[in-house]
Amino acid sequence: MSGVDSRKNRGIKERSIETEAGPSPAELELIGRIEAAGPVSFADFMETALYAESGGYYSSKEGRWGKEADYVTSIDISPAFARTFAKQVYEMWQLMRCPGTFGLIEAGAGRGWLGTGILDTVEQLYPDLFKVLDLTLVDRSLAELSGSTEDGRVRRLSGLEELEPVPFGVIISNELIDSFPVHRLLFEDGGFKEVFVDYTDGAFKEVLKEPSDERLVEYLKPFELIESQRVEVNLEAAKWLERAVTCIEAGFVITIDYGLPASELYAPGRPSTLMCHKRHTLNDNPYTNVGLQDITTHVDFTGMVEAGRGLGLELTGFTTQKNFLIGAGVLEELRQVTGLESDEVDKVKHNRSIQELIMPGGMGDTFKVLVQHKGLERPELKGFEFKEMSKYL
Repeated sequence: MSGVDSRKNRGIKERSIETEAGPSPAELELIGRIEAAGPVSFADFMETALYAESGGYYSSKEGRWGKEADYVTSIDISPAFARTFAKQVYEMWQLMRCPGTFGLIEAGAGRGWLGTGILDTVEQLYPDLFKVLDLTLVDRSLAELSGSTEDGRVRRLSGLEELEPVPFGVIISNELIDSFPVHRLLFEDGGFKEVFVDYTDGAFKEVLKEPSDERLVEYLKPFELIESQRVEVNLEAAKWLERAVTCIEAGFVITIDYGLPASELYAPGRPSTLMCHKRHTLNDNPYTNVGLQDITTHVDFTGMVEAGRGLGLELTGFTTQKNFLIGAGVLEELRQVTGLESDEVDKVKHNRSIQELIMPGGMGDTFKVLVQHKGLERPELKGFEFKEMSKYL
């Protein structure tokens, strides 16, 4: 499996961007911390830039998704994305012998469009599941919205730790793991130095120090890096799985994100995958527009599988978004165009949006789907019938 650079596959132009006038609240918080206690690790810098209560990127009330914001996700492109995952969730419920209570948890829900789209489709197509399905939207930005909605069917929580475990369920995330803070390391003279961030002469500057956590070096031991190669290590992914696995006694964890198997992500000479998104442009400078632009890195799917196994999560399957959606039935969502009906233009647009989701060399290949299971014996899912690719992990 070749590693496709997502810079070419998210409808994003690559260019530098000008810094907005005046320091942001997140920038001011970082400057204060550095001036008080010295340089911070890049992971701490990224955590603050994205999630600071004082004005981190994801803590902001401004819209971050969609054509008029910073980037689009699969759920923005076509409702068929949620409808197809609803079909897969229904099969998962059946594999668990149709339990009388069933939880669907969308982690990193943002606007909640994926979870609510699945719920709406279940209501339309699978009334037997709809009767027993409860949806929980989990997002750090939802702290002020915690609690149940009026109909009691949808809950909004700010963290998985607030959720009582459910006997049977599915946890699904779409472009969540890529936004977890990462440690950045440089391979130099046969060893590793970690990137820290200082603030001098009115600008953020990188300084190299000894790794702050021995797990970072252990994580990278299996790989043969070359001199001056920069890499990122996402320790938060395993921590998130540890929280997620306690939320269901039996069921599935679905991770949709862009990333690679570890052998490709940490291949000799592979460049850093850190990317910043703002106004549908892409840059690789996290020290500009701090708190006002997204910062992401590719997911290590091999690491996710290995961490999951240590927590009682077994690998169900791994493949590209294109393969998974085709296997799960996205082509059934295509509408016939005859040239005789008044809504033919809408049908063509609908079909083109599905094509974008599964486009080879585009989103269909860049994004991957990893499914892990707990408390089940070797479940086989339709999503992996078209082409299963776990042999690459």
